[in-house]
Amino acid sequence: MLHISSFKKFSGTVMESQISNTAQDSLRSLEADGDGPVMIPGPREDSGFFSGTNKQCLEHLEKEKGFLSKEIMELEENMECVEINEQTKIKSEACRDFLKCILYIVESDLDGDTKIHIAVIQNHYHSAKQMVSMVSALDPELLDTPNLLLQTPLHLAVLVRDVELVELLAQHGADFGCRDLHGNTPLHIASYHGYDDIVACLLRYAGQRKSNSNFIPGINDRNYEGQTCLHLSTFNTNLPVIKLLTTYGADVNARDGKSGKTILHYAADTGNTILMDYILQLPGIDVNSRTYAGQTPTTLAKGRGYADIWITLRKFGGKDYENVEDT
Repeated sequence: MLHISSFKKFSGTVMESQISNTAQDSLRSLEADGDGPVMIPGPREDSGFFSGTNKQCLEHLEKEKGFLSKEIMELEENMECVEINEQTKIKSEACRDFLKCILYIVESDLDGDTKIHIAVIQNHYHSAKQMVSMVSALDPELLDTPNLLLQTPLHLAVLVRDVELVELLAQHGADFGCRDLHGNTPLHIASYHGYDDIVACLLRYAGQRKSNSNFIPGINDRNYEGQTCLHLSTFNTNLPVIKLLTTYGADVNARDGKSGKTILHYAADTGNTILMDYILQLPGIDVNSRTYAGQTPTTLAKGRGYADIWITLRKFGGKDYENVEDT
């Protein structure tokens, strides 16, 4: 959120080089970037895993925009009172133009997308870089402005699988923990689609931000379907993603929020021998973890008639439901 205190950033030399040219120059550059103009597309229709809209977000976005406009007006009033000499006056006008440029960038369209969202979804790296640099200099939290699907620019950068854009946003402080309409963080999305390069990038930057703990924040977070990133990575047998997540400390025995299944349950329930063989080699895997209904992976395999899966699990110490002592 933009605060009045942010104006202090513009009074010194930190921002002087950025605001030495007026916002009109910035706007011309943004609208006529080397990659082409930033076009504003019509409303998108998402389907499948990330389908749906949330019209209730519109009111929230309008309030955010109104709050930003109000603060810029207050800053303008303050600047008009600080015309001590000609140099200060010029700097104040530059600050005012810069803030108007920021407002232009973060203004949302009918889909709730800002100019950064649009540049990202169209893979306009140079336009995105200029806007991200300007906005983050004022307040990095503005980079996390959501659209109507609660997608931040980082969500979209992941969806279009643009590592450069993901790195750009990560370097400027974009929040990895923001959730979209389905409760998915950028890491959830990358894990589901099997984007191992994006997963590696996100985990690397998350590791740089972490405290002294070896635990990566958010790596075991569940989406609104109760699934962790590791659960999602098994859907398409994304073994490279599973390896990355477990290397960075993902819980191999985490149970989903709806059924209590682990990734081993998922493999047994679908008869996925490739996934099963890989998971059984992971350190610390619990072969007899039980779902909320009390079923072990071995029980599921037997019930589905997957004889080969059942035999493999038994070799690793798997037990049927009737052999597991009730808890």
